[in-house]
This record gives sequence, structure tokens and C-alpha cells, in this order.
Amino acid sequence: MDPKTGAIIAQASAPTFNPSKPIVGNLEVIRNPAVQDVYEPGSTGKVITYAAAMEESKLTANSVYTIPYSMKVSGSTFKDHESHPTQRLTATGALAVSSNTGAIQIGQQLGSKTLYKYLTDFGFGQSTGSHLPGESAGLLRPVSDWSGTSLPTFSFGQGYSVTALQATSVFATIANDGVRVTPTVVAGTTDASGNYIPAKDQKTKRVISASTAKEIRKMLESVVSANGTAPTAAIPGYRVAGKTGTAMRFNANCSCYSGYTASFIGFAPADKPAYVVSVTIQDPKGMHWGGALGGPVFAKVMKFVLQSKHIEPSKSKLLAYPLTEAELKKSASAK
Repeated sequence: MDPKTGAIIAQASAPTFNPSKPIVGNLEVIRNPAVQDVYEPGSTGKVITYAAAMEESKLTANSVYTIPYSMKVSGSTFKDHESHPTQRLTATGALAVSSNTGAIQIGQQLGSKTLYKYLTDFGFGQSTGSHLPGESAGLLRPVSDWSGTSLPTFSFGQGYSVTALQATSVFATIANDGVRVTPTVVAGTTDASGNYIPAKDQKTKRVISASTAKEIRKMLESVVSANGTAPTAAIPGYRVAGKTGTAMRFNANCSCYSGYTASFIGFAPADKPAYVVSVTIQDPKGMHWGGALGGPVFAKVMKFVLQSKHIEPSKSKLLAYPLTEAELKKSASAK
């Protein structure tokens, strides 16, 4: 996707089919899962929590949090994806390692009504307006229907459902300095006389300030660093920013969670975003982490896009934010 225009440059799904041949057997293959299927995004949804908190002046990239492995909220215990001792991490560090308990604390700073506002401002719970056939609006309950565990789960991307296009649009908004552009597949039309008429500019909405978007972009670069959850998404010569997602899948057949959704959504060059690439893998077998599965696919696709579109490598280097309190103190003493 082009974050500035909302243009969907390419979209693919598997399994696929040949439209010139009759469909035999499973008709599900003719669906467009990018806009028709919904899933709980998991940790890619944390980007909204962080962006909202920064926009509301609740945190900075260097705000320090105590990050436990688990914490109890409203009688339920929430855990990070891997066991670890209690840590003192910056907001950037908590995002880099995709801490659930860190996201919960940030969500608590926001409160339910404010988080819900930003979820809707970023486009959740409503059609993107792409006009693609069968597009789903996703599932986002109003705050009046939230339970005691809704705020913590929503803070780390579970409890609501989105389409892949909705999730991609969030990162396009961050890449586009906080302005959400309606996605489209229509570049223009040709009239009966053969005259090409370019499509009108898509509708736009400012969701967060340009300064907040810039800070979130820098924080998301830490995810692709050696200390983040997706070093596999790195592309030599280019600054890359993005977020991993590993979410439990809701199974309607048993009204329970079964399997996972692995994803990675990012953009490059991070210092001057040109394109957004989103990878979503449903119900993988064996390894199911978004960074391990989605990261390499993202890197391969994005590298091809950047080279084919003749996008120059990044000319600036990232001055990375500290990830831990110890690193923060060390950098402060060095000044």
C-alpha cells in the first residue's frame, strides 16, 4: 500500500484459484480474505495503544515501566509470551519485545473510553471505504459492553477483530504522519471515448499528530533491531519499521480459542516511508510467532518493492532510543 495515496498496489492470498476455470470443490478459495475474513490482530494492535498514549501525553519513548512476566486484572491473569524476570524497560523497549503486561499498563493510563476512541479513529469497527466486494467492518464492541478484562486485552490487540486491510491501514496512517487515507484499488477510469480520468484524491482524516507519528516510527524500528521480535524483517541498506503479531484465533465451531494468527506489518524506508507491506498467516503449524514467520516474508516482498520502484536506500542512520532503564541512565550520563 502507498501510505500517501491509499493505493493498494498489490494483494495476494493462498490458496488461490484460476478465474478462467470452473471452481470445483471448496468455494472458499474465491473469497478475498484481506477484506472478508476477520481476526484478532494481537500485538500489531499495540501500536494504537502506544500512539494513543503518546498523543494524550501519557508517555514518551523513554518513559520507564516495571514489566513483570504476569499480572492480574479483574481476576484474570495476563502473561507475556515468554517467561522473564521483572524488568525495567522504556516504552520503546516494551514495544520492541512486545510485552503484554507493558501494553496493559499503558492501556490503564488511557482508560477504556480513550482507547476506544483511538481504535475507532484508526478505522476499526467500520468499513475502510475501499468498496472491495464483501468487505467486513470487523468486530469492535462499544465501551458500554466492555467487561473488566476488556481494557487489558484490547490494549494488547485481543478481544476485537479486524480485517488485514484495516490492520494495514493503521500502519499506513503512522507512515503518513498520522493521516489516515481511505484505501483504494482504483487509479482512474476510462470513458467511452477512451479518455483516462484519474480518480479523485481519497478521503483523509488526521488521527494523531505528525510528531507522534514520527516518534512511533522510530520506536517501531526497535522491533526490527537485534533486540526486537523481528530482526528477520530487516533489509540491508534500508531503515525498516514494523510490528509483529501473534494472536490466538477464535474458533466459532467450539466458541473457544484454537490455533494462532501470525503477522508482521511494516514500512520502509522508515525515515521516509514509501510503501507498507502486511503479511498475515492463519493457523500455522508448529512455529507460530509473527516475527519468525511474517518477518522473512515481509523482508522478501518489501525488498522486491523497493528495488522495483527504484527507492533509494536510507541516507540517515537511526539514533535508537534506549530499551532499558539501565541504557537510559547510561546514555544520560554520557551527555
